[in-house]
Amino acid sequence: MAASLLRIGIAGCGHAARIHLDRLLALDSVRVVGCADPDEEAARGLAARVPARVGEPTVVALADHRELIRQVKPDALFIFTPHLFHYRPAMDALQAGCHVFIEKPLSTNVQEAADIVSLARGRHLKVGVGHQYRLRPSLVEARRRLVEGSIGPVRLVTAALAQPWLATHGGAENSWRFDPKAAGGGILADAGDHLLDALLWTTRQVAIEVAALQERLDSGLDLVTAAAVRLADGTLATLAVSGVSPEALFHLTYFGERGRLLVTDRDLTEEPGGAVALHEPAESIDGNFVASILHGTPLCCPADQALDTVRLLEAVARSTATREAVRLA
Repeated sequence: MAASLLRIGIAGCGHAARIHLDRLLALDSVRVVGCADPDEEAARGLAARVPARVGEPTVVALADHRELIRQVKPDALFIFTPHLFHYRPAMDALQAGCHVFIEKPLSTNVQEAADIVSLARGRHLKVGVGHQYRLRPSLVEARRRLVEGSIGPVRLVTAALAQPWLATHGGAENSWRFDPKAAGGGILADAGDHLLDALLWTTRQVAIEVAALQERLDSGLDLVTAAAVRLADGTLATLAVSGVSPEALFHLTYFGERGRLLVTDRDLTEEPGGAVALHEPAESIDGNFVASILHGTPLCCPADQALDTVRLLEAVARSTATREAVRLA
């Protein structure tokens, strides 16, 4: 793209949108030109957070993302709607010739995700997905060391994530209340999605077989998920995601024939060896997307890679429903 300024529209104006908006406003090469949300008051509230610029139009606030696309014709649409509603704004934007950024997951089912990837490819447009953990220095370094073979061939990966999404209610054993901040699609599809993507991205593999079990609330919300995964190169992995925890945890351990890597979202230790000094990432996931559109630099997480994570998420869900191992196509 030859332009030096990216005009951005935003669909979905809740908490996630406010976080990303702050990052976008820090970029000189970005202009936020419109906000859309079925709750038009939320759209107006987000639009009001964009500082007015002399000689530039006021940011549009609308209830319908399609009207936003039609009225202001943004170069890119950033989508922060609930997970179940990523598909329609993405397809509408791509059909209108807009690039798209989607807060993860790409979609909640494989067919929708594949449709987005296919349409973007056919229109020669970019779709970036908000798997920002790929920018964490610990995971970047883990990926590099695995490629270099510093711990030898990897035979097993254990991956665990815990979040205090659910809290005990009234002190009664096995009585839980739902944290309303938890996103639609469940704990695995929300915070757990980062863990699954980290597993696939750092190992440069895709999953080919999954066997999983879940404990769920009466509402259907997943409480705990445990899964065994076979990667394409034969490496085995275990996944554990829990919404019942006094504190957050993000942890992967790679067991190689000559050592192991212990990786959190902040630290990396190689054994034998020791802790590794790390540096803060140079860019945000939003800045990466903008730079990719304006300057052609690589996307941190292109949609075709995020599709592999959606496939794994769907396979886990199928396995828990059928209580059988699932082979991925």
